Amino acid sequence: MRVLVTGAGGFVGSHVVRVLARQGHAVFAVLRRRGLDEDAADGSGEVHAIRLDLKDAAGLASAVRDIRPDTAIHLAWYTEPDKYWGAPENLDCVAMSLNLARVLAGSGCKRLIAAGSCAEYEWRGEILSEESTPLRPRTFYGVCKNALREILDAYCQKAPMQLAWLRFFYLYGPGEARGRLVPSTILSVLSGKTVPCTSGEQARDYLHVEDAARAVAAVVESEERGCMNIGSGQPIKIRTIVEKIARILGCRDLVGFGAIPDTPYEPSSLAADVRRLRYRCRWKPSLTFDEGILQTVNWWKANS
Repeated sequence: MRVLVTGAGGFVGSHVVRVLARQGHAVFAVLRRRGLDEDAADGSGEVHAIRLDLKDAAGLASAVRDIRPDTAIHLAWYTEPDKYWGAPENLDCVAMSLNLARVLAGSGCKRLIAAGSCAEYEWRGEILSEESTPLRPRTFYGVCKNALREILDAYCQKAPMQLAWLRFFYLYGPGEARGRLVPSTILSVLSGKTVPCTSGEQARDYLHVEDAARAVAAVVESEERGCMNIGSGQPIKIRTIVEKIARILGCRDLVGFGAIPDTPYEPSSLAADVRRLRYRCRWKPSLTFDEGILQTVNWWKANS
């Protein structure tokens, strides 16, 4: 296939590009700043780097006309750690995404696969399901993602262009933003600094980014449409994650649980119902959490 990937220089996008290229697809990677890794095009596929700001409407229209993708994977969004939950930039991302969908449909693109978030759900109960969990986002980021999905769903039915909406849960792995839990913990321990933590009793669904990229590729090669969770299906306590990192690095004494108060009303456990992804797209994770966190720690040791 001819696959357009936005956000191709980002944490998830860079891994998605590599997986698709290895599977033999012609990948058109839209990049605003950062280049692709040297191994992005290894395998039987081909990767074409497209330098483009998606807010440049004329440039986007010209690029899509030239590429004429069969499928587009839209991953670009404002993701500054901590800030993105309530940032006004979310509105810019909604506008950018709507214009992208219109341009893609006009070029004859048959399928749009876009990144949603578990933040669209009502965070009540442990297992969040595409079919039964209410959509009641409590952050501006979640509201914008959910609103975009509703608009795209209605638009794509008329375009016509199939829509698959991927609700990502918590990801970790090589290349993640340094301010997020896993890399910040690794880097603090590597530098000999104490890691201040909450009680760590909250459990969240963490999936290695390489398995997430394989999940996206599995959706690309399926005919699935509609909403689909991207996660491991297994919640793991924050305390367990931090302790595993400290144990691997031999510095368990650098962890300070309880140094930061727990957030009031935060759910004790969140995990994805991934049955649809497993059974309809024939996907399952290739890495256990222990394998994934060890690989991630070793990557940061080599790249910090």
